[in-house]
Amino acid sequence: MKIKWLAGLLLLTVLISGCTQNGGSSGNSTVQTQVTISQPGVSNSTLEAQDAEFALYLTKYKQKRIFSGNYSVPDRASYGISKMVFANLPPVPTDFLYKVYLIKYGRFVDIASLGPEYYKQPEFDPEFTRFGLKYWEEWKAVNYSKRHWGTVGFRTYPFSQHVVAKPGNSFNITMFLSSDWNVETYQGISLTTGWLPWAVSEDGKTMNATDNSGKYISVNVTPNEFILTPAFPQFTEEWVKKLTFSGKVSETTPPGLYILTVRINKPSQVNSDKWLLEYLNLYSEGAGMVSTDKPYLQAFINVQQ
Repeated sequence: MKIKWLAGLLLLTVLISGCTQNGGSSGNSTVQTQVTISQPGVSNSTLEAQDAEFALYLTKYKQKRIFSGNYSVPDRASYGISKMVFANLPPVPTDFLYKVYLIKYGRFVDIASLGPEYYKQPEFDPEFTRFGLKYWEEWKAVNYSKRHWGTVGFRTYPFSQHVVAKPGNSFNITMFLSSDWNVETYQGISLTTGWLPWAVSEDGKTMNATDNSGKYISVNVTPNEFILTPAFPQFTEEWVKKLTFSGKVSETTPPGLYILTVRINKPSQVNSDKWLLEYLNLYSEGAGMVSTDKPYLQAFINVQQ
């Protein structure tokens, strides 16, 4: 079935893109951000300018109807669905929308520091209110008729990232992997890293990678084997996982472009047997059933002298 769906010490730019993978819908959104590294002693005038920019952002924010009076947290009562859908999630921080804005425009780039109170909220993903919410809106309709059971599907955010480094540098990349909006199963998966020979950039350009990436750059991902719990009809506690890609650029790495990716595989037989007994018919290992037209991750690592 065909399914659409900072990193280094010298990080300059992050391109944040969220892509959908699921069993019946598709869509993606792209947010381009220019990184601004914060410095101690930022002037009040700079902060005031950023606040003014945020105020302008709110006036143009197409989905501001979903936020409460001060536009800081989602007003989930406006969704018209049961609040129990979100009952297992952490309380939403009072600066939630502001942080989402800062990430979008590059004012806040340390996404690795974000806790589950941010990234476990479905509204953290810009596609939720546009594409995800419809599953619950359809479910509550009087004439709703369930046509299929959501057994497999994944989302990654941000799937496209950029790192600039030199030989000898270490880097970390953070990405969030989640069950797709309509998935009702416990998905057992394992992750492995790999390298792409080419990828399409955010502006539509084909970027060719330097050969022998794996020979020069070593990367580990943690965690690398786990369960993703259901997102539908209720968001469960582990429906999202924060992934950390820890890399090391060897001293002998030639200058060039190296494109890191991640592959989603079935878990080990030991964990597969364990989770099958634990979750029975709610357990799924659908990773091998999913084909994609985009990678789950494309991290452009630009090595410079």
